[in-house]
Amino acid sequence: MKIGIDASRANKPNKTGTEWYSYHIIEELKKIVNPDDRVLLYTNSVLTGGLENLPTNFIEKDLAWPPKYLWTQIRLWWELIVSPPDVLLVPAHTIPFLPLPKKIKVCVNVHDVGFKRSPELYKPIQVWYHDLTMRRIKQRADVIITISEFSKKEIIELYQVPENKIKVVYLGFDAEKYHRPSVILNEAERNEGSQVLPRDPSQAQDDVLKKYNIKQPYLLYVGRLEKKKNIANMIAAFALAKEEQHDLQLVLAGSSGHLFDEIKKIITDNKLENEVIITGYVDQEDLPQLYSSAEIFLFPTLYEGFGLPILEGMASGVPVITSNFAPHTEVGGDAAYYADAYSPESLADGIIKILTDVELKQSLIAKGLARVKEFSWRQTAEAIYKIISII
Repeated sequence: MKIGIDASRANKPNKTGTEWYSYHIIEELKKIVNPDDRVLLYTNSVLTGGLENLPTNFIEKDLAWPPKYLWTQIRLWWELIVSPPDVLLVPAHTIPFLPLPKKIKVCVNVHDVGFKRSPELYKPIQVWYHDLTMRRIKQRADVIITISEFSKKEIIELYQVPENKIKVVYLGFDAEKYHRPSVILNEAERNEGSQVLPRDPSQAQDDVLKKYNIKQPYLLYVGRLEKKKNIANMIAAFALAKEEQHDLQLVLAGSSGHLFDEIKKIITDNKLENEVIITGYVDQEDLPQLYSSAEIFLFPTLYEGFGLPILEGMASGVPVITSNFAPHTEVGGDAAYYADAYSPESLADGIIKILTDVELKQSLIAKGLARVKEFSWRQTAEAIYKIISII
């Protein structure tokens, strides 16, 4: 079988959610694909960052023209016309609009359809383009892979895609990167309710916190800084929590997104410029220290397809506060603290409870460390490979 994979997103230097998803899927597929199968990695620039280390049955297809715009719609489409694979795997929700050879089985990952459910949270051009893309996917894809039961229901409801055409495959996380080595649960502690030991300070931790001008204790959010991530209510909740926990900081780790100026105005209006730290894009090697050094990880976002940072926070040995609706509850199980994402008071109440109730905090940490064992990129890749092998 000849499998073509769009590797252009995975090859971006500064990756966010879908790019990291694509990267990890390709890296895991390298380890499990049958040697008799041939895999073509389509890219718009030379593969880097480890992607270039290929097994003998993987081939890099550097389709460098055009260099920036319409690569999927022109250059990739043309490659699929002149040399069609048996299966095309697209990990990031975009396929050519022009007709593809009928012999190609198309498998596309649709992470979520938030642009359709809540268009006010997106730029108009994003809503238009993603909707157009989704209609094309509905028409041409043989299989749609999505990342939660919640997203599956959304796709069926909003785009009337037949249920048997959609497969749910959960995300994984990087267990080697996100872990808390200072947490040791011995038999006695497990029998007493999975209590956890305090974390040990390290030079690496100190260096990372100094790099971003962060002081402990702090609350952490990781992700793009935009309206759908509920940053305004997080800041309001933080301001309420500071009335009881005066030394707290709030760290917003991520690049600016839609309506970022409104977020900055909220910080200024509340005179929190010195207490709210906006890091910008965080180097990947620094993220584990940011997670593990936090008191609480906040992820009360308004719409997600999955919510991977929930797992990263749990794996880092940090209690997680997240939204009390799907898919957050689907991912977090019984290991997260759920709050009303639309209520700063509810979020602040959760923050205060966790900071002042040692037993609750330790219970959430222990449950989180157990929960993340159910997820891995290897499992994700194996499920995807099984789907494309029988498509």
